[in-house]
Amino acid sequence: MKENLSPAEKEERFNRWLISEYLKYGSVDEVYKAHDYNIPISYAGYQRLLDKWGIVKAAGPNTRLTEALIFLEELSLEKIPLERLYRKMPLSFKASITTMHRILNSIRSETIRRVGTALVITQVENKNLVLIGNDVSPIVRTNVGKPFGSLTLPMGYSRRTESRETSILRVLQQEVFTFPTIERIDTPKRIIPPSPRPFMYLDIADVRVAVYHLTLPPELSKPDSFTSFKIKNHRFIHLGEMLERKLNFRAGIVEIAAGYRNYLERGNLFSFPIFQRAFLNRELAKTAIALVRE
Repeated sequence: MKENLSPAEKEERFNRWLISEYLKYGSVDEVYKAHDYNIPISYAGYQRLLDKWGIVKAAGPNTRLTEALIFLEELSLEKIPLERLYRKMPLSFKASITTMHRILNSIRSETIRRVGTALVITQVENKNLVLIGNDVSPIVRTNVGKPFGSLTLPMGYSRRTESRETSILRVLQQEVFTFPTIERIDTPKRIIPPSPRPFMYLDIADVRVAVYHLTLPPELSKPDSFTSFKIKNHRFIHLGEMLERKLNFRAGIVEIAAGYRNYLERGNLFSFPIFQRAFLNRELAKTAIALVRE
């Protein structure tokens, strides 16, 4: 039986679907591609809808930061030429081989080309419980590769010219509170502190990631509060468990956990952010010349 919806209700439902598809695929181009370019809205109209909905549009290349890290982790583990590993990547892997060459060359020369944002989100009553989830980015299947769904913090690319609040809001919309965002509920904005300051900068791949600490009130700390197309199984784990390195964390997460512990130990003495270079970068820099050759 067809639902008896008014034209306004039909339009609202269609708009929510468009927003959902954008947050799922990451760009308007990818949404059109996924639906064989058969969507009854113009490109300009889609962009206007995103603006009207308050969606912070994607930044950086047409791929997620964690997808690039997956490739670099595999490269570090296998130590084979970049081209050979690239041929093993699934069709859903979006980064071009030119992009991966550029990133590896940037690591070798210690050049930062992009910026990103990562979030350490804790319960307000316990700052040692950190929100993590399983990254569901596509991953190459190799003999030594990490299994699908490595643990990660919410993180992504940012723009150099945007405000810190905007950078944080993008990550919250895409990786923590996606369904409230689709429903036009301002949950993400509620937890962004006034004048947020990063407690740490981590240089990983060719990205300088600013890391922020956010706290959640009790009503937003329940497992069913968190939704995303990019991270699944959100849950809190103790900071000490992150530092033990026994779990399957995405590259850079353990370094962020160590920086966060340092931040907590400094307490009110916190003034200047911590700067650190990721272990992955140091490992790749040692063999970068060999890895770019076939």
